[in-house]
Amino acid sequence: MIKRCLNNIYLRLSQISPRIEVIIRKFYWTNIVKTSRFNPRRNNIFINPTPINFDKILLFLKNNEVKKGSIIIVHSSYDALKGSGLSPEEINDKLLELIGNEGTLVMPAIIKYREEGKIEEYLTKNLDNIVCTYNVHKSKIISGLLPYTLKQRGDCFISRFPLNPIVAVGKDANKMIENNLEGIYPTAHGPNSSWKYCLDHNAIVIGLGVEMPRYLTITHVNEDCTKNWPIRNWYRRRKFKIIYKNTTIYKEVLERKPIWGTMYLAENKYRKDLIINNILKIEKVEGVEISIIESTRLMAFLRNHPHKGYPYYVESKHLTS
Repeated sequence: MIKRCLNNIYLRLSQISPRIEVIIRKFYWTNIVKTSRFNPRRNNIFINPTPINFDKILLFLKNNEVKKGSIIIVHSSYDALKGSGLSPEEINDKLLELIGNEGTLVMPAIIKYREEGKIEEYLTKNLDNIVCTYNVHKSKIISGLLPYTLKQRGDCFISRFPLNPIVAVGKDANKMIENNLEGIYPTAHGPNSSWKYCLDHNAIVIGLGVEMPRYLTITHVNEDCTKNWPIRNWYRRRKFKIIYKNTTIYKEVLERKPIWGTMYLAENKYRKDLIINNILKIEKVEGVEISIIESTRLMAFLRNHPHKGYPYYVESKHLTS
């Protein structure tokens, strides 16, 4: 009850101004040891108890530009879909049937590395000389049951990039992951990434029971592919041991510093802007929040936005001249 009340206060204040949202975020993360227990999203799993006709969700997607041959990026909560009576495997099969043999189903296969420590250490732990191990086929993913299940399929492809990897099944699955590690200090969403490939091929981003843009990973293609990103000291270096089948390589990559996404990303302002500009469509279908975004329209909006560094709101001292 207290968590829900605090969340409502946060939402109301953050909608007044993105600067207020940033102030609240700074307070939260600066005092993370004490404040994390009040996060309504932490250890608070929503399970939809009502029956769901998943075919109605599929029909909604079909009526909103998802068709045979589409590349779809699906962010999901299986807990919100349990009322369908379908297993994660069955839901994935229905999504694949929706887009057909010429389409590609993509899901985030995010890894939590034990070397990164607890949430209380997220902003402070120095990882400069720590090598994290990414076993492409065996590392446990934390982004949900649907991508976990998709990863068990024999026809899936998994990106070998250790940060924000994807798992994909379909026509373009192999192409989108084959060059992910190319280049000196590559990034998770840069020119050779799966996320950039999806953008270049007009992927449709779908949220099934999750709140957008909280899970809108493709946003980061903008910052990773902008030649002169206007925020200083954006990246830190990370070291990884990457195991793929019978091969092992060591790779240094660039990662957005944790401070930017935790303290300076004005998510509520971002959500409001996307809805107002008809980029993010949200509708309750069978009691489940369904979100749809065309990636090319999203990226055009981000790249043409007048605010430097949008949707991040930082002090002028952090901006390039």
